[in-house]
Amino acid sequence: MITRNKKFKKYCIYISVAIYIVLLNLKVSSSIGSENKAQITPKAAKQNVEMSSNLRYMSLSLTDSIIYALQNNFDIEISKLDSRIEDYNITVEKARFDPVVKLTGSIENDEEPINSQLVGGLETTSISPFVEEGKTADTVIQSMIPTGATLSLEYNIFSDFVDPNPFRLLNPAYQNYIEAKITQPLLKGGGWFYNRSPIYIARNNKTISLSKFKVTTIEITDSVQEAYWNLVKAIEDLKVVNKSLERAEDLLKKNKIQVEAGTLAPIEIIDAEAGVASRVEAVISAENTIKDKEDELKRIMNFTDGEVISDAIITPTDKPVFEPKKFELKDSIKLAMENRPELQQLHLKTENAGMQTKRRKNELLPALDFTTGIRYAGLGDEVSSANDSVFSEDFQGEFFTLSLAIPIGNRSARSQYNKSKTEERQANINVKKKELDIVVEVRVSVRQVT
Repeated sequence: MITRNKKFKKYCIYISVAIYIVLLNLKVSSSIGSENKAQITPKAAKQNVEMSSNLRYMSLSLTDSIIYALQNNFDIEISKLDSRIEDYNITVEKARFDPVVKLTGSIENDEEPINSQLVGGLETTSISPFVEEGKTADTVIQSMIPTGATLSLEYNIFSDFVDPNPFRLLNPAYQNYIEAKITQPLLKGGGWFYNRSPIYIARNNKTISLSKFKVTTIEITDSVQEAYWNLVKAIEDLKVVNKSLERAEDLLKKNKIQVEAGTLAPIEIIDAEAGVASRVEAVISAENTIKDKEDELKRIMNFTDGEVISDAIITPTDKPVFEPKKFELKDSIKLAMENRPELQQLHLKTENAGMQTKRRKNELLPALDFTTGIRYAGLGDEVSSANDSVFSEDFQGEFFTLSLAIPIGNRSARSQYNKSKTEERQANINVKKKELDIVVEVRVSVRQVT
């Protein structure tokens, strides 16, 4: 079996040709046997094969087979979906910075007994109900920015009606305010890296999924080539055993003639018949092997007719070409280190582990949050007058808040941090292990080629 290192350049050529043809929707013709001729494009291979239930013969080159597999293979489709899932994960992490609008409304109606002339007025001589009706509407627009700060803009209006009303200037009264506020974490949870690193990790995971897709593509290409050449070998083996059968039959005819002429013992006819029977068995076995190799190639290409695998007979058009090649060990190792997708995946996982460790270290810090903002208040007997009052900037207030929270023990954060450090060390070891494995694989492959 040809090693992957020996076939690497050939893989690159096949994959480049396949992807180029697929992206440009170029048509690749597949010649069909004389009993039923048709043309099938790689892009519509699966659909056309399913529709052509009477398709009996199909000639395929190795490039065509690879294109069919890249179009229809289930593993390829699964890898594509994995990449799409990672796109959604990136969007999820970015959505943390999307603004949020909150709307709140409430109505309250209370009746309480009055036991004071200060509340009910001097005319109050007995216990009577005190009625208060209130309506509140509140709107808040809130968003987080990459530094970890939370920005909010709030508009609130409250209408209040009381009965009796001995001392109020306005009844009903409309009170409202507009408040702009920012809360910035200074230690735990603060900083550009801490809040953006989940996006960086998600992007690396996307690159890892693309690298896995590349691995799957190489493996499928490798499987197609192996299955294709196994089918070619099986067909050539059948030619050999057919030729052997012809020679055995010729020997049987000659023996019969010689026995009739009296120049050969009759036992030689039995030996020749046994030889013919043995060759017939070999032909049947070779024909079954061809069917097995055909089915394996069709399975990789997902070459179906309806719900089952197609019964079309595949005729390979390519013949193996043997060319002596020389491989330098150092160059081969360097090429493997630069191009092996598995190694790229491990490097990205190590980078993700490092970012996660840095995030966990930030979470060891106490929470120190700084809040500042400005508020404009208003009052009126109607909503419009209350709004005029609030936008007049006559009633302005500013506020500053500094809050500190220190966890006692902080065991959860410390455990998460130690866990991340261990995972980062593990990721680095996996990279070194894979590099060693690659060196050994290349050395073995070069020796096999030599």
